[in-house]
Amino acid sequence: MFRKTIGFRIFFWVCMAGISIFVFFPLLWMINTALKPTSDTYSLVFFTGPKTMDNIMHIVTDQKIMGYLKNSLIVSLGSSLMATLVCGLAGYSFSKFRYRGRKFVMGMFMMSQAFPHAILLLSIYTIMQKTGLLGSYWALLISYVVFTLPIGTWTLKGYFDQIPDSLIESAKIDGANHLQIMGKVVLPLAVPGMITIAIYGFVWSWNDLLYSMTLVTDNAKRTLASGLVMTFLGMGSTNWGYMMAASIVAVIPVTIIFICLQRYFIQGMTSGAVKE
Repeated sequence: MFRKTIGFRIFFWVCMAGISIFVFFPLLWMINTALKPTSDTYSLVFFTGPKTMDNIMHIVTDQKIMGYLKNSLIVSLGSSLMATLVCGLAGYSFSKFRYRGRKFVMGMFMMSQAFPHAILLLSIYTIMQKTGLLGSYWALLISYVVFTLPIGTWTLKGYFDQIPDSLIESAKIDGANHLQIMGKVVLPLAVPGMITIAIYGFVWSWNDLLYSMTLVTDNAKRTLASGLVMTFLGMGSTNWGYMMAASIVAVIPVTIIFICLQRYFIQGMTSGAVKE
């Protein structure tokens, strides 16, 4: 059995410290800048000088920023729910039905991940323009569902593969149709996977900048990411205190969701890693 020497332990903890600094230092610097008075923005003091909540209070009371936050919540929650539902139906179809072209479609799902999102934007923009959806929330919702679909479908297919066919056959004998089987038998057994896809879809849409800036140009409908860029960048001078405070506000919803659902998320990511 591999024995951990003192040298290995030192090397391990030095690497962990380096990774921690690399990951957490920008976040700590963001918080530090948000709590600084405007006059001390460019000072190098790190959590030692005077602190104020003025920057955060300015962002929280700014109706325009709060409007962007509301738009992001609508789009992210909507796309997350839609993606989870569509991925559930597609995953159940691939797992429990046998039909011609099934493997080809499954392969195309994964091949779609090979294309950069920036290239796909060209065709998506044209489709949304011709369908009259350009500039609406539906353009973003459909786009985010499309990008969540491949990974979400394959993840849930793995869950549904673990459900015995005999359980589904028993439900059919009791008179249940396919929708009833999904709602009352299959989906309750795949809750961790469903929550994993919901979180993935939410975070993807919440952090997106390229599509939100391109498909929606109305300031009243902008999401938080694109709204903050249009508000704080391109000005004659940048208020870094306000920008960092707005960034903290943007992080809070994702952090709360992950903390509340991390048990299901970790279970969903590790399910099937060990065979019995």
